[in-house]
Amino acid sequence: MSTSAGHDTENGATRAAAIEPALAAWGLTGAPTERLDGGAANEHWRVETDDRPRVLRRYHPRRATESLPYEHDLLRFLADRKWPVPAPIAAEDGKTVVETDEGRWALFPFMRGTPPEGSELLLQRKGSLLALLHEDLGEWESPGQRPTFGRVTDLDAAVAPEGFRSFEDFLAWYADEDPERAQVLAETRQRNVADLDAHGYGDQPDTAIYYECLGANVLFVEDTVTALLDFDMAHEDARVADIARSLVIDCGSDNQKVRSWLAGYAAHASPRLT
Repeated sequence: MSTSAGHDTENGATRAAAIEPALAAWGLTGAPTERLDGGAANEHWRVETDDRPRVLRRYHPRRATESLPYEHDLLRFLADRKWPVPAPIAAEDGKTVVETDEGRWALFPFMRGTPPEGSELLLQRKGSLLALLHEDLGEWESPGQRPTFGRVTDLDAAVAPEGFRSFEDFLAWYADEDPERAQVLAETRQRNVADLDAHGYGDQPDTAIYYECLGANVLFVEDTVTALLDFDMAHEDARVADIARSLVIDCGSDNQKVRSWLAGYAAHASPRLT
């Protein structure tokens, strides 16, 4: 796991209050740490050890504890398949998630590399990577849907962390806050459901998906892929959901970029795209 270093190192008070109890669980009391930038939700610190750097993660408070084993088991499976992923490191008690008064923590290897500059060739490689990853993910003995996650159509799961029992409950609350936007959101939801039904999304089988094979999560050293980062959003859905997310984030509405990415994916897709 790799993120860019922040400008500030931990001061003594913050370190003692938050980081030290977590580090102690891995026998790393007193190890030098540096706060890392990056990460949309979780917090990360680089930890220097005798053999190689590690990354300490504090999970966002809204990430459900019961969802973490799915991510960790998936990372171990991929690491066993020789994928360059940061498999979690067990603490001294054998667990990969440690709870302290300051949060829930996990420790990972520091993955070297940098995200390269964008190009059509890079997009092809990202597409190829995701296709090959999907093939291996199809052989993982998945426990089923990751707790608190759902398919792209399951908006009940999406709003549950905010305290709503369903998407309809959320819309009812939002209608009191901003009636016009709530109405637009409801209509957009209806159009999306109709479009997905028309294109057969509901008939597509579930599989484990990465959902983050994009942006700066793919690292290189020269021409070699050295890391796939951030499996925090991995869950069960149709593989087309994974493809669509990568296209939206990495390609946008640029047709040439879309063609480049899809060419890479199609060259290695199993089953083939139809």
